[in-house]
This record gives sequence, structure tokens and C-alpha cells, in this order.
Amino acid sequence: MEEKKRRLLTSQDPAAGASDGPGTGPSARSKPATRVKPLSKVSIGWRIVVPAIAFVILTCGQFLNTNDFFPLGSLTQYATAKDLNGTVNSTCLEAQFPGEDEPRRLGFNTATVGIERGDVESQLDRVIAQPELLQSMADSYIRLHPDEPKPETMILCRTTTQLKNGLAVGEPEQTTLATWEVR
Repeated sequence: MEEKKRRLLTSQDPAAGASDGPGTGPSARSKPATRVKPLSKVSIGWRIVVPAIAFVILTCGQFLNTNDFFPLGSLTQYATAKDLNGTVNSTCLEAQFPGEDEPRRLGFNTATVGIERGDVESQLDRVIAQPELLQSMADSYIRLHPDEPKPETMILCRTTTQLKNGLAVGEPEQTTLATWEVR
């Protein structure tokens, strides 16, 4: 018991104490003092600068509401409370094909048009202002579906669903945001 108290008080390794014979103590076999080397100015500098840059990027992403700096961008992907009597907007993509009367809804994913819906929604204002960006989605569709007819027109749309007590009421309303004649 006395040996255990002595080891606790002196922070001596029990294995080191076990090999000690009688009459030897911590003062007889002391560890060499480890010297702590201070960090260089460069080491201190990068440890301060890197988190500061990450914080600035995160803050800018929040104010610009963009995911372009992911994972340091906007944190809009973390859902917030939704008004149970409000509306839900969903961006959609349609294409007009030759010989069809109505535009066909396309899946907004990498397998269909080469891009995810969230990637377009994060740049929605830019795509609406420059509808020629829909050409790249048409090109991706043609490349990913070589046996399908080529779309004539790409239509970026939005469906708005009215909620009442958290449940959808009526049919969703569709709005055309941008159209592009495929080249």
C-alpha cells in the first residue's frame, strides 16, 4: 500500500517500480527530464492563419448564402422550422422533345442531367439570369442518354405547394423560371 501511494505521489510508472529491487526508489532511477521545445514562429503562424481563413470563408458563405465554398459555405442544408401554413418551393427541370405535345419532367440528378438539384438551386439566380447555362444540362442529357431523342427546349421551373397545418392543400402551382432552346 505504501508503494502504491509513493507511485501515485511521484507519478512513477508501475512497471518501472516493479523492476526496482528493494532499496531503490524514484530518486535512484529518475527519468531524464524531457525538454519542451517551443513552437517556431512559422508553426504558430499557420496554426492561427488556417483557422482564421476557414472562419472568414464560413462567414462569407453565410452572408452570401452560397454553397460554393462547401464544406465551409452556407449552412442552409441544415433545415430550419417551416411555417405549417406556408408554401414549399421545389425547383424542377423539364424538356420539350420533338413529337411530344407537353414538356417532359426530367429527374434533377447526375444520372439524368449530370447535376444535382441542390447544385442548381444554390445558383438559381445565376441560372435564371443566364439561361444558356441550361445548355450544359441538355448536353449532359444527350451524352447520358444516347438512345433518347435530343431535347429541343430545356425549361427550368418551380413548383409551389401550399400547406395547411403541415399538409399539402390542392395541386402544386408551377412557374417557369427560365427556358433555353437547345443548340
